[in-house]
Amino acid sequence: MARPRWRTAATAFLGLIAVLGGCTTPSGQVDSSPGPSRPAPTVTASRCLGPKAVPSCEVLWGVATRPPTLQAVEAIETEVGRQFQIVYRYHDLAGELPDEAEQQVVQRGTLLHVAIASRIFGSGSVPYADVAAGRYDEVLRRHAEGIAELGVPVYVTFEQEGNQRDKLDVRGTAQEFVAAWRHVHDVFQQAGADNAVWVWVMTGNARNLERAGSLWPGNDVVDWISWNIYNQSGCRGEKPVVSKYESFRTGIATFYDWVTTEGAAQGIDATKPMMISEAGSAQYPDAPEESARWYAQIPDALRHYPQVKAVTLWASGGGGPNHCSYRFQDNDVITQGVAKAGRKLAALEVPTSG
Repeated sequence: MARPRWRTAATAFLGLIAVLGGCTTPSGQVDSSPGPSRPAPTVTASRCLGPKAVPSCEVLWGVATRPPTLQAVEAIETEVGRQFQIVYRYHDLAGELPDEAEQQVVQRGTLLHVAIASRIFGSGSVPYADVAAGRYDEVLRRHAEGIAELGVPVYVTFEQEGNQRDKLDVRGTAQEFVAAWRHVHDVFQQAGADNAVWVWVMTGNARNLERAGSLWPGNDVVDWISWNIYNQSGCRGEKPVVSKYESFRTGIATFYDWVTTEGAAQGIDATKPMMISEAGSAQYPDAPEESARWYAQIPDALRHYPQVKAVTLWASGGGGPNHCSYRFQDNDVITQGVAKAGRKLAALEVPTSG
């Protein structure tokens, strides 16, 4: 099946500026001579972004890729026929934030969402108590200063999916998680990162709901409520089967119903804007049209949940042999389902208040 090709001249020009960071000589070499300074970035991905990076007239469409490069994002955009408005990236308590790719994302006018894990990649977990005690303040301060220098809203999450069973009571207690979150928030505030927009991200799985309630850091340090949705269909440890298919609407309802009915008892302000930070469907080897249907129905499901203002797709594989691949871009049929969702989402009429 032929795939659509898409690129506007303006987008190509902005992308060229972001990648080269300067001008070229007639021979095609980068001109490193001093020139006019690069204009400060602005968010052009949304036409109606308000305070706390909440859109008033649309649902933001995002993506998380491996490799985590702008080129990977643009390759998928070419296939699905539209630009993503959010790029989701993952960091630990080391390294640089923002890195070069993230600066390119911001420079082209796209919103950035960064999740900071309580771990050191390649080494292991970091106890929440150590974060709360300030033992990682040096790197957190660097991260905060880097975010502040971007000068545009950036969604920030500490320890996404903290209600996973391999995190809560492994890296620390619920109380220690809350203390760590609030400490990270304080470090960012003290570093002048007032542009950080705080997104609390949990798993949307029913078996983890009670665990999520104990991890609420407080209404004063959270701007968005978020959860992740996957149609795994038994793909962890076995071949995914269509009989275990679960629609996007079913997936979104589990956590939404819990937070809107039980959240108040946990101190959660359930009127905050909501985001699906990761979403993806397993791929059925003999029925890719079912995976395509899962993605294509996302906009119709969102009509019932106007409080959900953003959805980000997880366009990557799992972390090992017992995990699914959600690389929809590897299958033409599924890619067309994502393309259909993107077109319908762009045309979706969203109330100015959720």
